[in-house]
Amino acid sequence: MRPDLKLVGLVLTCFLVFLIMLFPARAGFALLTSDTVGAFGISGTIWNGNAKLINVGGQQLRNTEWEISLTQFLLGRLGGDFKTRWNNGFAEGFGSISLTGTIRLNETIASIDAASLQAFGAPALGGQISVDISDLKLVDYWPIDIIGRAEIINLASPLMGSGEAARIGNFALEFDSELELDPNVLTGNISDTGGPLELNGTLLIEAPANYTLKTLLRAREDAPPALHRNLEYLASAKEEGWKLFQFAGSL
Repeated sequence: MRPDLKLVGLVLTCFLVFLIMLFPARAGFALLTSDTVGAFGISGTIWNGNAKLINVGGQQLRNTEWEISLTQFLLGRLGGDFKTRWNNGFAEGFGSISLTGTIRLNETIASIDAASLQAFGAPALGGQISVDISDLKLVDYWPIDIIGRAEIINLASPLMGSGEAARIGNFALEFDSELELDPNVLTGNISDTGGPLELNGTLLIEAPANYTLKTLLRAREDAPPALHRNLEYLASAKEEGWKLFQFAGSL
């Protein structure tokens, strides 16, 4: 190739890279999202931008920021650091999606008000849920690897019989897929971290979309009478005052 053509090729390549790196976030958002996703106040570039408001399926994300990793892009993945907020909650960390649709989250933390889960069909609950994910891998939107911990503080429910949200306790759920012997099963250990209800159990997640919850629980001596009564109906009696509660299903 003639030297002048090499120079022209280099200039064109640099120009294209320059255009891609400075491609407006507003235009990129319009190209990459569906009609069901709306946004307001988009600024920056597709690589490093922010949006004041994003509406996804009726859920509003506020003050969302992202910074796409060029290294991930060269490896065939779209990924980078992100931050977002919503009413009574937030999420921030590192996420990526591959060409095959595999999703990963790393060093991600999030918090959400338990009451907001009613929008997804959950029962009326009170409390604050926090999540700390070291590594999460989803294939076909199903977890394959999980290393992380979730906690709910001051869990409360109006189902305790008083007509008001009565406090049940604090609980934690931990996963560490590096300790699993069966690659098709993920085991989450559940425990209480204080409060009226004492609890120990496991949550098993098995591909393609099955789960099994098994817990031993009992009300502490100073627990509200309504909690003692409800445990009589919800769980089977075991030794030393423990009750067994379990169920299984699929998604």
